[in-house]
Amino acid sequence: METYLYTDKLEVALDDLWPDPNNPRLGLEEAPGYSDPAKLFDAPTRDKIFVELGEAAYNVDDLVAAIVGQGWMPIDNIIVWEHPDNGKPRVVVEGNRRRLALERIRNDLLPKEKRKLERMQAKASTFPKSQLEAQEQLVQRLERIVKSTEKLPVVRIAADSVEELERKLPRILAVRHISGTKDWGNYAQDLWLLHRYQQLFDDKHPGVEIFWDDAVIGQVADEATLTKMKAKWQLKAANWFSHFRAEWEDQLPEGAEFQKSDYYLFEQISRKPWVRQQLGVEDGSMLLPEQAEKALFEWDFKLPRGKTADENPNKFFRHENITLWDQMNRYDQDNGTSFALRYDVENPEDAPPMNELQAAYLTHKAQRKPHAVIDELLQRLSDLTAEQLATEGQIFRVQLERLRDEATTFLKMIEAAEATPAEAAV
Repeated sequence: METYLYTDKLEVALDDLWPDPNNPRLGLEEAPGYSDPAKLFDAPTRDKIFVELGEAAYNVDDLVAAIVGQGWMPIDNIIVWEHPDNGKPRVVVEGNRRRLALERIRNDLLPKEKRKLERMQAKASTFPKSQLEAQEQLVQRLERIVKSTEKLPVVRIAADSVEELERKLPRILAVRHISGTKDWGNYAQDLWLLHRYQQLFDDKHPGVEIFWDDAVIGQVADEATLTKMKAKWQLKAANWFSHFRAEWEDQLPEGAEFQKSDYYLFEQISRKPWVRQQLGVEDGSMLLPEQAEKALFEWDFKLPRGKTADENPNKFFRHENITLWDQMNRYDQDNGTSFALRYDVENPEDAPPMNELQAAYLTHKAQRKPHAVIDELLQRLSDLTAEQLATEGQIFRVQLERLRDEATTFLKMIEAAEATPAEAAV
């Protein structure tokens, strides 16, 4: 069996543990890779991760609070890689969030609390003794944490070259983040899968322009412990969104930028066959058609978005409107209506605001007889596939549980109405 980690443990000075600028959570569009140690161990990039990028990427506040409250407990190994051309600094390939939390305690929190203690001691008579003692204890606790983490035990990844690292690292991280319990977040996760696909594709087709290769998709799926179908659509959604961001970022309203949450729009597109058909997306499409990107920008991003859906003036006021559009199409097919057709990719400017169309659609549905609505619901439930339940199971679970409760209540009402007076009295 191939060795992925060395069994020996080292103690490494905290300052020699460098955050990985290639970590998917950071989402750097120009990540430096691992080949050039000067770029991998670049001080300005490290400082930018500590000061700016890391906060949004890792959300360390809760971890900092836990470490301060409970002390430093190195329960899980930090995994590092030693560059063959520069062995002293180690890049943290697993444990970046903990590395950032310790940096925050050492360089931000401890100095801040020390200054507060000094201010309180300078005017000790104006503070209750209990507050002063509590602040002293906090500073002492932080100092113990800093002292105990001057050096950290680490485990090394067994890779003596960049090529070996890039081959082994996806397997290690997939086990821990993609199929395991520590989630990177959908976009970062899928970007990593896309990067791995590119590596495997280049190995198999050197010098060939990238296309979707089923065998390579299967390799990525196996490494990440995903079904081939799920890996396929995650790869496509990530590629679509990455290209869309690059093409349309400069067309956004002044001061606006794409958010990681915008990736949800493209995830939904990947899961909705009819929506992909409307957008002109063929099965082998590496990118969304230009006309489809133009329509999505017109509907979703053209106008400045407010903080809430109610304040969003765009035609799609939330990304879930893609699912609503798909639902309208199914309703149109069953009822001879044409709500979904109001959104035409060839004429995106003519589409009405979705909130107006949704109101008309819901009014029409409300006018139908209840038994027709239930018949349609049963039909829809029978159409659900195992793949849909696997990919959207949590959403379905909540809805089905609510449906079960409503059905139980209605059945009891029917039984009560059918009961004879004597039975009802009992």
